[in-house]
Amino acid sequence: MFMSTGIESWTPIKEVTVLSPFSGSEYVLTIIVVAIWIVWHIWQIKSENSTYEEQTSKLQGNPPN
Repeated sequence: MFMSTGIESWTPIKEVTVLSPFSGSEYVLTIIVVAIWIVWHIWQIKSENSTYEEQTSKLQGNPPN
């Protein structure tokens, strides 16, 4: 049993259309993912700080703003 890739010879590599979809867009996708990751962290910190402030004000007997 052998696996076949469908490529008979590796010499005419320019005749092979695309080996992977979206080739060449790795940098753009990486920048987008890093930006989303940073925005998510900022949102998460704000959400956790808000929850923390709300819980500490309840424990201290102060009404939330």
